[in-house]
Amino acid sequence: MGTIFVAYGEPERRTAVLEFAARQASASGHDLFVYHVQETEDASIDAVREEAEETLERVAPDVSAEVVVEEREFSDDTNVSPNKRLIDAILESNEEYEYVVMGAVERTAVEGITHPSMTKAVLETRAVPVMLVPV
Repeated sequence: MGTIFVAYGEPERRTAVLEFAARQASASGHDLFVYHVQETEDASIDAVREEAEETLERVAPDVSAEVVVEEREFSDDTNVSPNKRLIDAILESNEEYEYVVMGAVERTAVEGITHPSMTKAVLETRAVPVMLVPV
């Protein structure tokens, strides 16, 4: 079977997205590729990876999964947006993903301007089907 790409995002929403994706993978026989970009300079990469692995073990222990937590540079010279990192992770992979699972977060007009939507950025690539989980 194929692989489902999971955008493992904001702390308050990511577990619901991963649980949904794990159930889908378990039902379909797909593998999971769980991807997260470090949110803040002091965020623990190991803690995020452990949280994802524990969720997978609890929800779908039979699913084969790879969890990648990308460390981010926080200097002004090398800072690449999380949106670009996510799109690059999807498009520049040697893997042809069955689809991407990510959270659909409602944002106000002001939030849309100040915090660009990762969901919108991925949808606009038109490169892979996207399944949105309301969170």
